[in-house]
Amino acid sequence: MGFDFNAAGGPAHCCGIIHQRNNDAERAHAVAANSMRHFARYGASHVLIWCPSCNEVYDEVLAPRQQIPFSYEHVTAFIARHLDRIRCVRRIERKVAIHHHSGHAQSVADWQNVRRILQAIPGIDLIDLDAEASSGRHCSPKWISEEGLARWRAKMTNLLEAARDARVDAVATVYHSCQREICEREAQFPFAIVNYMSLLGEAMGIEHADFYKACKLKADPDAIYEDVLPYVNANRLDSVRIRKVLHDTFAPDREPDLSNPS
Repeated sequence: MGFDFNAAGGPAHCCGIIHQRNNDAERAHAVAANSMRHFARYGASHVLIWCPSCNEVYDEVLAPRQQIPFSYEHVTAFIARHLDRIRCVRRIERKVAIHHHSGHAQSVADWQNVRRILQAIPGIDLIDLDAEASSGRHCSPKWISEEGLARWRAKMTNLLEAARDARVDAVATVYHSCQREICEREAQFPFAIVNYMSLLGEAMGIEHADFYKACKLKADPDAIYEDVLPYVNANRLDSVRIRKVLHDTFAPDREPDLSNPS
C-alpha cells in the first residue's frame, strides 16, 4: 500500500489484557505502558491494531486513565479508508457471507469496514444472511463465557446453516479469534470459513495457507506434532509442553480455552 510501517508483536507490545483478565490492573497498566514506550521508539505517530482485545483495552482501560501518545485504530478502518492503494490482480468469483458481532460500537464499525473491503474485491458477491449477529466484541472465551457456551454454539449453528441455505462459497470472519473458534466447522458445511484478510490477500495475489485451520480440521495432535517437529528441534522447545499445547488446542471436541484472552 506504500506506507512506511513496522510490524510489532509479541510480549514487548502486549496491551496488558492477560493481567487485566486476571484482575491485576496495576500490572496490566505497567505492561501497556511498556508497549507504548516501544511504539515511541519507532517514532510511531499512528498505531494499527489487529487484535480486538487490544482495541478493547486501549478504549476502555487505558484511555480513561492515561494519555496515549499516538492515535490508533483497528486495521479494518485503515484498509477501508485506503482502498484506492490496493491493487487487486485476481477476480474472486465467490458468494461470501460475513460472521460479525453487534455487541459494541467498535465491533459494528469493524464489520462495516470489512463489508467495504470485500465489496471492493472484483467478483465477490456479498450475501446478507437472515441470522442473528453474535453479541460481545468477538468470539474470545471471555465473551463466549458471558453469552453462555450453549447459546453461542446455537448462534454459530444458525449462522452456518443460514449460509448453507444461501449457498454461499465462503463465510468470512472479521477477527482472528472468531476464525480460531469456528474454522473447524468447515468440515460440516459445503463452504469455506476464512478470515476476510485471506480473501483480500488472494485478490492481491498474496496467498498463505491457513495452517491453524488445517490443524483444527486434522484434529490429530500427534500427527500435528510430527508436522511441527522441525520447529521444535530447531528452537530447542520442550517437547512435553508442546505436545500438551497441541492436545489442548487441537484434540477433537475440545472446549474453548477460557484462559485465552484474545
